[in-house]
Amino acid sequence: MTVRDVAAAAGVSPATASRALAGHTSVDPELARRVLRASSDLGYRANALARALRTQRTDTIGMVVPSISNPYFVAAVEAVEQVLADSDRALLLCDAREDTDVEASRIDLLVHRMVDGLIVVPVATDASAAALEHASRQLPVVQLDRFVDAAPTDFVGSDNAVGVGACVQHLRARGARRIAFVGARPTTSTAAERLRAFRDHVDEQECPDAWLLLGGFTAEWGRAAARSLLAGMEGGTGGGADLPDAIVCGADVIAVALVAELRAAGVQVPERVAIVSYDDSTLGALTVPPLTSVSQPVDAMAREAVRLLDHRRDHPGAAVHKSVFPPELVVRGSTA
Repeated sequence: MTVRDVAAAAGVSPATASRALAGHTSVDPELARRVLRASSDLGYRANALARALRTQRTDTIGMVVPSISNPYFVAAVEAVEQVLADSDRALLLCDAREDTDVEASRIDLLVHRMVDGLIVVPVATDASAAALEHASRQLPVVQLDRFVDAAPTDFVGSDNAVGVGACVQHLRARGARRIAFVGARPTTSTAAERLRAFRDHVDEQECPDAWLLLGGFTAEWGRAAARSLLAGMEGGTGGGADLPDAIVCGADVIAVALVAELRAAGVQVPERVAIVSYDDSTLGALTVPPLTSVSQPVDAMAREAVRLLDHRRDHPGAAVHKSVFPPELVVRGSTA
């Protein structure tokens, strides 16, 4: 089935049929309707490769995330895919497996697949820079959620300082005076910003060093951190106290495992220890008790990321733009 077959069925020239199928407004509306009707009746689908060669666009966007096992990144991928689907574009997704070498190879793969642009959640602040900078010289790139300063691309994220500040204020309002932090090492912008915001809001009396625990954005780290806090309770190393009144977790994937470990040890949540987290994931909402968590406007961030890609494609020399959205604390049972 070719465009010539569609043209013959519609009674127009192949050139007219081709323009109508491409959506050109120069085609008479009645002729365009005949072409589209014939195309539908014949089950014609344009050859994507031929169209790409003709238009220099593939109508595909590449996306690389650090780990598809993280519920927050799943939500981000779903949001981006929906935005693209609304404009008849497709998403090519790659998982970096929390490895910057894998990330670099996936970015290179997508560039060579001739995607129209890239949305990347960087694995690490320093080690991701070279691959991002190299890609940005070849096609539009938007960094999402995390930002690498050394790679001068557009960025879309949320205000981590506002989010963590809301967590601490909420815990203090319910009477917490001794607050621990369980987050990730500051090797990404999000981890660094959340840690910095916590330190800005909580002094050493409220959070001794033994309660400032840094690992990774993983469930394994959440369990390990809980065991460390429990060991401090048993050994009396928690700054002279058994357990903190509350814990701020850097991500739901950490908090869900931490809560499960504490509850397994007989620690009541929130009666003994209140837990507040970040990401407002489906997983966190379903845990027992449901997590109080910072919600990031993922849908709005996805729309903005795609908008910036399109703008960069049309205006390659435009100044780098950063869009930062305000988050919102969603209160649930882990602090109620």
